[in-house]
Amino acid sequence: MLKSLRLENFKSFKNAELSLGDLTVLVGTNASGKSNIRDAFRFLHGISRGYSIAEIIGEKYGEGGVLQWRGIRGGTKEITYCGADSFAIAISFSVHDGDTEYDMDYLIQIKLDSSSPVPYIRKESLYCEQKEYSIFESKFDFNSPLYLNSSKVRFYDYMGSYTQYVDPVTFENYDQLANYIPILSQVALGAKPYGQGDRENFTNSTARKFCEIALTAITEMRFLDISPDIMRLPTFAGQNVLGDRGENLSSVMLDICRDETRKAILLDWLQALTPMDAKDFDFPEDFTGKVLLRIEEASGQKTTAYSASDGTLRFLGLLAALLGNQRSRFYFFEEPENGIHPNRLSLLLQLMEQEVSNGSMQIVITTHSPLLLNFLSPASLEYASLMYRIGDRAESRITKIMDIPNARELVANDGLSSLLDSGWLEDAMYFLEDEEVQNA
Repeated sequence: MLKSLRLENFKSFKNAELSLGDLTVLVGTNASGKSNIRDAFRFLHGISRGYSIAEIIGEKYGEGGVLQWRGIRGGTKEITYCGADSFAIAISFSVHDGDTEYDMDYLIQIKLDSSSPVPYIRKESLYCEQKEYSIFESKFDFNSPLYLNSSKVRFYDYMGSYTQYVDPVTFENYDQLANYIPILSQVALGAKPYGQGDRENFTNSTARKFCEIALTAITEMRFLDISPDIMRLPTFAGQNVLGDRGENLSSVMLDICRDETRKAILLDWLQALTPMDAKDFDFPEDFTGKVLLRIEEASGQKTTAYSASDGTLRFLGLLAALLGNQRSRFYFFEEPENGIHPNRLSLLLQLMEQEVSNGSMQIVITTHSPLLLNFLSPASLEYASLMYRIGDRAESRITKIMDIPNARELVANDGLSSLLDSGWLEDAMYFLEDEEVQNA
């Protein structure tokens, strides 16, 4: 489970930390930094996929020129705060390995300067609270001749503390310098050190084990930005992973409906979330063999995805993501209330909170809907955070809403929606900032 995200000189954040719960809700005005949080999570997800730093920030193409990854918005020119020459992202998380739970911290600092042709890793480290020493620490100085061909890495392993160099050649399909690909993914995916130490035993070493464990915390991430037009398109049976824009909805729904129990759950939620009295799904094929989603109502009316409303398709997309057979550990939804009737927002949150309740999934959402906030459970309210800026400053800041003075009492009396509607949240932070300046 991810516990916190810390950012330094990343996008609009100079120095900020976001606390994460089972369901984390981000509110704030436009351009307050909510989408930049999404970019930070995507950066971490790119590390889990074994990409180089240039590929994570830019784009990644596979064999045949197929686009596998879209880069971070703004590229290298806009990834740092106010033109800084470096940025850092750190994540704290807990993971289980059998019956043992480990609390871990991972940090990566990226340097962008004129001395290097591409962004490179200045620092990287992995710590585990249950271990006396860090799992590894990496530092790199591009201007030092000693490091022109590799990153200097200190591993703390069963053989004791020793300094080694990660050999990128043994990491299949990569020939870049080690400082361009995160050590975390290199070691977890098979790279071995050279220099001091035992290369043969390193495969089963403590460092390799903990890198693999840590990588699982950021591997299964999804960033859904659903497009009803894309969801209307028929797809081939067997395409069972819902795309970030809602691609493959028809075939994903077909896969779910093969299980009568899960199909009944889908129908129950669809009936609750929409005015449709849905009683069944079917999937007619077109002349190419692609399947098209069709909803049958109790009246006998059949509605295909082509003519279904945007709101219905958005609901189906969320249902397919959260209830499907290829679920992820972490979802980031931007403004899931779009196209959904206000009367159904409570059910939408009920679905999300139900799915995260067993601890196998985390969800982060951004929202501009005051009404949606009133339906948050007490547990979710504790992880509702405000993104804000003070005056005309470029810096985005983060604070837990319940940590704002008097907020807890006001929420209990008037509801969180009234505080968002009235602008009280931003005003409170402005006055708190003003008091800090006066008392300084």
